Amino acid sequence: MRRFLLVMPVFLFVLLSACSGVDAKMVQLVSQTLTATMWTPIPVTSTPSAVPKEAMMLNTLNEEFRKVSDPLERTFDAVFSVVDIGFDQSGNPLSTKTLRIHIQCDWILKSSCTEQRAFVVFARVFKGMKPKPRKKITEQVPETVSIVQIKAFSHGSQLGIVEIGWRDLLLFANDDITGEQLAARVLPPR
Repeated sequence: MRRFLLVMPVFLFVLLSACSGVDAKMVQLVSQTLTATMWTPIPVTSTPSAVPKEAMMLNTLNEEFRKVSDPLERTFDAVFSVVDIGFDQSGNPLSTKTLRIHIQCDWILKSSCTEQRAFVVFARVFKGMKPKPRKKITEQVPETVSIVQIKAFSHGSQLGIVEIGWRDLLLFANDDITGEQLAARVLPPR
C-alpha cells in the first residue's frame, strides 16, 4: 500500500501529461526528479552537544595542579594554574573542534616559564589524575573536539601555544603511548 502511494504521484503526472499534450521530455525530467527525491538519503545533521561545564573543568584541573605542586617548586621555581578553559568552533556547519586551556606560570626567582614547560606540567597533571576527576573532565569534552591548545602566560603576557591532538593526550594519560611519542605528536606552531 505504501509503495502504491509513493508511485501514485508519478503515475498521475504521466496520465495528466498524456491528456494535456505536455512535452515528453518534460515528463521524463519530472519523473526522474521525483525518483531521485524518493531515493536520495537525507543528510544527517549534527546535533549540538551539551554545553560543557567550563568552570567545573577549571576547578578540577586547578585542584589537581595544587596536589602535584610541592613546597620547593612553589618557593624556588614556579607555580602553574589554569586561568581559563574554552571551546572554539569552526567549519560549516559549526562544530566544536578545539579545547583551549590557558595556563598561568608565575615564576619566583627568575623566569623558568615557557609554553613547552606549561604543556609538560599540564600533561603530567592530566596523566596523574585519578580516574574519577579525569572522567569528570573528559565527559565535558564534546566528541567533535580533536585539538587541545595549551596557551601559556606569565605575569599577564602570552608566552606561546602548544597544540596536541585530544586523542593523543588521552592515549598518553592511559599509558598507551610514551612521553616521547606524545612529544613527537605535538603539532607544529602555526
